[in-house]
Parts: sequence; structure tokens; C-alpha cells
Amino acid sequence: MKKVSLIALLLVSSFAQAAGLEYYKEGAICDRKSGFCADFMGVSVALTKMYLGDKAEQKLMAEINKVGLQDFDATTFTMRGGLNCDTKVKTCWTNRYDKKVDVRATQTLFGK
Repeated sequence: MKKVSLIALLLVSSFAQAAGLEYYKEGAICDRKSGFCADFMGVSVALTKMYLGDKAEQKLMAEINKVGLQDFDATTFTMRGGLNCDTKVKTCWTNRYDKKVDVRATQTLFGK
């Protein structure tokens, strides 16, 4: 039984790494490939700068400005690999279509 659990854990870990996601105990998830981080409130410029650096922050701000600050919704976001989160309902899903809850991401961001 321990082998199966370990293999499952390694597969999940490999998938997250392949998707370019990094989970932080502080309650943030970063998508290095897409160049942004998010916490329980949504996409965060400050966390992006802290974890991914100045260039990522500048790129994120450029994208926000392209859309327009008033039209940018930081509360819902999709990361590489399909991870989709909505801070209003405090849940992350494995993708936008199947609506299967991503337990690790939901726990990381919302503590549930």
C-alpha cells in the first residue's frame, strides 16, 4: 500500500512540476511559466515580484495594463496545466471544464 501512495504522490508532484507550478506554505501558488503568483485573494503583483522577480512583476503589470486595471479580474485565474481557481468560492479545480476540485491547491490557498 505504501508503494501505491508513494507512486501517486510522485505522479502528482511530477505533474505540478511539469505544469510549472510551485506551492508555498505561506498560502501562495506560483506559475513560473506563465509568470504570476496568486494567494487567497487572487493574482498578486507583490507575490509575483517576491517569488518570481522584477521581470515577472513588470510583465504581469504590462498584461494588467493592456486589459485595463478596471477590467482586470484578479479573483479568478487559470494556471498552466489547467489549474483554475476562484477566490469568491474559495476553490481550485484541476481544470475549468471538469470541475474536479484540486485538493492541494485549494488547501494551499484557502486552508480547506
